[in-house]
Amino acid sequence: MHTRWRWVLVGLGAAVAASGPVAMAGGPWYGYVFGGMWSLMGGTVAWRSLGMGTKLTAEGITSRSLDRQATIPWCDVRAVEPARRRNLIFFHTIAPAVRVRGGREALAELSLLSVRKDVVPERTARQVTELQRALEAHRGECGRCGAQPKALATGQGLVARVRSRLRSLLR
Repeated sequence: MHTRWRWVLVGLGAAVAASGPVAMAGGPWYGYVFGGMWSLMGGTVAWRSLGMGTKLTAEGITSRSLDRQATIPWCDVRAVEPARRRNLIFFHTIAPAVRVRGGREALAELSLLSVRKDVVPERTARQVTELQRALEAHRGECGRCGAQPKALATGQGLVARVRSRLRSLLR
């Protein structure tokens, strides 16, 4: 899942990186210093924004933004829900949030600007649904966090249940 801002940031980073050599062209010594810094910063933003997004792997949810990368293991995830965040003081955004044992981790790189506070945008709802399906699929397969033991046959007596348990342990 990718953010729409990824391509905006790639374009801005490339524009800043391209303006660096313009500042260095025949300028004084500080033109070379600041032009080099602009090229380096713009190239870094463009390069890092290419990898922005959220990936669903077998281990968990890998979230990459410009400044960090975080992996949330599937077994630590309690629920996935849309969450409202305040961005930049005035703007409200809605992003999928993962409820984990220690609190809540918002997947901020998937956030969308929202004018109405009580409505979840369609794109965010699709992302939340996709994350919930992946969580349910993991819980169905994982013996550590979510797989349910097989139900015993209803007609088994005590001896048959003990024998069945011993067979499963000795395999």
